[in-house]
Amino acid sequence: MHDGIKKAVDYIKANDSYIQKAIERQTAVWNGEKNNMPALALSCNLTEEQNSWLPAYNAKETHFDGEKMFSEGLRGVLCAVNGGYGAVPSMRANMGCGIIPSLFGIQQTLFDDGKMPWMLEHVRKDNIKSAYDFSAGGGEEFNAAMLHMEYMTEKLREFSLKDIFVFPLDLQGAVDTAHLVYGDNIFYDFYDDPGFIHRLLALSCEAINFAMRECFKRMDGSGEFIAHYNHLIIPTSSGGLKVSEDTTTLLSPKLIDEFAAPYLKDILERFGGGYAHYCGKNDYLLEILLKEPLVKGINLGNPEKHDMTNIIESCRSARKVYTGGINKNPGENIFDYFMRILEPSYDKDSGRFHIIAQYNCDIGERGNIIGEFERAAEKIIKNYR
Repeated sequence: MHDGIKKAVDYIKANDSYIQKAIERQTAVWNGEKNNMPALALSCNLTEEQNSWLPAYNAKETHFDGEKMFSEGLRGVLCAVNGGYGAVPSMRANMGCGIIPSLFGIQQTLFDDGKMPWMLEHVRKDNIKSAYDFSAGGGEEFNAAMLHMEYMTEKLREFSLKDIFVFPLDLQGAVDTAHLVYGDNIFYDFYDDPGFIHRLLALSCEAINFAMRECFKRMDGSGEFIAHYNHLIIPTSSGGLKVSEDTTTLLSPKLIDEFAAPYLKDILERFGGGYAHYCGKNDYLLEILLKEPLVKGINLGNPEKHDMTNIIESCRSARKVYTGGINKNPGENIFDYFMRILEPSYDKDSGRFHIIAQYNCDIGERGNIIGEFERAAEKIIKNYR
């Protein structure tokens, strides 16, 4: 173990006493239990000293290098541990959103400027098979991802970092996966060849099922919890998946009903549920997610596009969890901010908060952020007793 990794590991071990409490609070939210203090997944930026412990690598440098991928993962874990309050630290083989589509025999493009990989290559329609044996070998990228996950799990065991989780590869939903595999021609064939699109979506579900089960085999603790994005944890009893529906936001209600909703349900049924993410805005998609029992929570990539009070109230009414960051209003102080996002999530009858808020700050602000968060939560509980 080189000196920088040793310093990072020692710091994590010395400051991880909060993690079990964070897991308990988040689990209570997912399980619909009364929670006297809501969950705040707080992360703090690395200090100047911590930045010197581990080199920073970009997405191209880590893509096929397990040691560098693990080092980058540790940097993220340090941010969650710096928060020291409610974020559950985790790391993953961060291979880009095209990693599962690569099972169809295509490869993502890696960029010299270090931005995340992207699928510029697509499979021609006449080359998409009627069936795939995804277990026969995942190709260079997917196999590298599995090796990265195995390496991460082994290193966390070696360093006795038992409270740090490995989380799954980037899971795009069936529509997103099919879009990445086939390209923008998908938008024509929704109308011109719907039978082919249904076949491609069914194949996408099979690829997703295979990939997630392979991930879970390499994740310690996956029988009880599934972690996500270095702050969140979901009980496996709630399914544990994160499914992205970004492309789905571009579809009409009719197309969502025919091509998106059934395949989202297919994926979630295989694992018992999960939470749904999307960037952009589509009110009909939101309505579908709120009605689907297997969708246990919702995360928005662009909260600034939404009336977040309404979104949080809708999640509460549907007995779902809103999870993620929410933008502060200009000039809004931190106490008022927490009141604004916590109050609409609180069900006075059950005494339950339906939110796992995410927040990032400098480490010097941590004490004030935690204090104002708890003060806001206590005031809300008191007001409704």
